[in-house]
Amino acid sequence: MILKNLHIVGKDSDSMDIHIKGDTIVSIRNSTDKDIFNDDIKLNFENCIAFPGLINSHDHLEYNLYPRLGHKIYRDYVEWGNDIHIKDKELINSIESVPAELRLQYGVIKNLICGVTSVAHHGSYNPALNYSPVTIIRKGTCIHSVRLGGRWKYKINLPKSGEPYTIHTGEGTNTESSREIDQLIRWNLFNRRLIGIHGIAMTEEQSKNFSAVIWCPDSNIFLFGKTADIISLKKNTAILFGTDSTLTADGNIFENLRTARKLNLLSDTELFHSLTKTAAEVWGLNNCGSIEEGKITDIVIARQNSDNIYESFYNTNPEDILLILKNGEVVLFDRTIKESLRGVMKHTKSFNEINIKGHIKYADYPVGEIIKKLKALKTGTEIHLNDNFI
Repeated sequence: MILKNLHIVGKDSDSMDIHIKGDTIVSIRNSTDKDIFNDDIKLNFENCIAFPGLINSHDHLEYNLYPRLGHKIYRDYVEWGNDIHIKDKELINSIESVPAELRLQYGVIKNLICGVTSVAHHGSYNPALNYSPVTIIRKGTCIHSVRLGGRWKYKINLPKSGEPYTIHTGEGTNTESSREIDQLIRWNLFNRRLIGIHGIAMTEEQSKNFSAVIWCPDSNIFLFGKTADIISLKKNTAILFGTDSTLTADGNIFENLRTARKLNLLSDTELFHSLTKTAAEVWGLNNCGSIEEGKITDIVIARQNSDNIYESFYNTNPEDILLILKNGEVVLFDRTIKESLRGVMKHTKSFNEINIKGHIKYADYPVGEIIKKLKALKTGTEIHLNDNFI
């Protein structure tokens, strides 16, 4: 299969053709070059960009049925948690009554429609995630935090290491938030690989003790009116990108990215790499994260809306996505290219129709069944379905 006439995000070049064999990218050639692959099926695109399947390094998949919950600017995550469990107790109980399998599956849908092909779920694994068009990153050990993490000192120093250790840390603006980072560093007796989440209170010196920091600016600003000092932190550690969940952030990863971009703490290239190339390196997803010869075919194709390719990428929304390939297989496509895919796909019977703001998509996931079950639940309150759906 050849994907023709695409502008690849992050590459300063004319339109390119991406040649795929099985699950692997075998060549990338200028679209004006003579076609030497006459026997391959060709998909012709016009005014479109291509980018690697996005890697969302932090999401709580089971918390994406929530609206944003918060009633003021908080000092830290403990104050926020205590506040919403008092003021939003009825709503929380209602959402938590939804079967965990459905909540997790809905979290998968949220990521899929945004072009995320790999997501780090911060929470316990559930068999409902065994079948997913989005890779669930299961590397390392998840710990909630120093103050709410249970036996975190024991977990982080177990003889059999479960590295990396991902942990919420420095999630706040008060002294306690900074002190807990020092405590975490002090008790990391065997220098395990740490991936810190949020790091709002983290200093440049503290960041030297972390393999990476996962930046969730949309969530941070909503809860605390402030985000991490990324300009300082990136001097010593890798910066990854996360969405958190709809409990504290927009359900559209591109809205999260636009929030980040306005802060001007990372360049367009650095921000792009935080959820592609850099994220793949940190998580050990060696064949993902970039569109290059020899890499696995995790590719998203979307409508181009600007002559500036980075501008077009950051202005993307779920309705703009035309095609998602995961390991060389089609997992989502737009109705406008359905006929073109007939030679590529043997069948589309397993694909579910999704209406995203008037744009019909088809996903290789039981979206319709999941949404139907959610709408049929008698939870005592209306669940918060993603605004991207109609």
